[in-house]
Amino acid sequence: MTDTKLKYFESIAVENRKIGKDYPVFIIAEAACNHMCRMDLAQELIDKAAKAGADAIKFQTYKAENLVTNNAVAFWGKEKVSQLEYYKRLDRFGKDEYYELFQYAKERGIICFSAPFDNESADMLAELNMPVYKIASCDIPNLHLLRHIARLDKPVIMSTGASTLEEIEIAIETILEQGNYQLMLMACTLSYPTKNEDANLLRIQTLKESYPELIVGLSDHTEPDPHMVIPSVAVALGAKIIEKHFTLDRSMKGSGHFFAMDPEDLKKMVQNIRITEKVLGDGSLGVAESEKKAWSSARRSIVAEVAIKKGEIITPEMIGLKRPADGLPPDMMDQIIGKRVKLDIQPDQQITLEMFEQQSR
Repeated sequence: MTDTKLKYFESIAVENRKIGKDYPVFIIAEAACNHMCRMDLAQELIDKAAKAGADAIKFQTYKAENLVTNNAVAFWGKEKVSQLEYYKRLDRFGKDEYYELFQYAKERGIICFSAPFDNESADMLAELNMPVYKIASCDIPNLHLLRHIARLDKPVIMSTGASTLEEIEIAIETILEQGNYQLMLMACTLSYPTKNEDANLLRIQTLKESYPELIVGLSDHTEPDPHMVIPSVAVALGAKIIEKHFTLDRSMKGSGHFFAMDPEDLKKMVQNIRITEKVLGDGSLGVAESEKKAWSSARRSIVAEVAIKKGEIITPEMIGLKRPADGLPPDMMDQIIGKRVKLDIQPDQQITLEMFEQQSR
């Protein structure tokens, strides 16, 4: 990061949700264009995401002609179609449709937003007062788009897949230079789907170490595993945002359904993330309130191993350590060896300081 004095937010508000270190992980169901430009499917995606407990659902907004050339070929899955043909099937939602989706999501208590891939799409979404913007990994070098989105003065989530540290640095500076400091970074592997061995979740820690002022999350492209553990691992590594592709049915054709999670996967992922947050705690050491009962019962006190007569001097063989911990602690054993007792002590009786003669000064 350059030496420019910058302002950062410890937390960033997206509608009624705060994202940051002291807040729950922000979970995004990335529906992309898995609605296939059908309003009923889009609304069902919203319904299922809200029911599963996601904080937000995200779509993608573009016009095929602004995105790809005539001869660009598909680079994901087993698609043989040209990118232009592929995206033209999925770019038919406009302002009216997004207005309807945003209103529908609001009624169901879930945040709805989209990732614009061009200035015109960004402006259209701005007219609908969209609360947060997503910049895809592929647009990290698209400084023109980055500036345009930053100037809309809304929170920005930026993915960093297939990007060098220098490219990320330039992209961050480009956004900050517009006076928009509500920036969040996403670790990501730009591969559809991402093999588990290529997920490289430690990128989360690399981004956190490189940009400690920024909130960091994960955009996960791995195929859903039976237990949906990968996003939870990301949370354990410090991710405060989790975004994962979402569909109604992985067997559907014509979009990114094949590597997306279905509603049951999403429900499981949300549950696992919330459990992970709960078990992580705050990292503090010491005796927690929940440990006090076991601490008292499981630790040991100094006790007599044999009968000790009044007047005898304590030797190591006379004493031992046994539960519970309401007597003298083990670290006092050396202090009492060599002391003379002033009363009879029975086997297993806890040793106290009052049992010893006072030494004259």
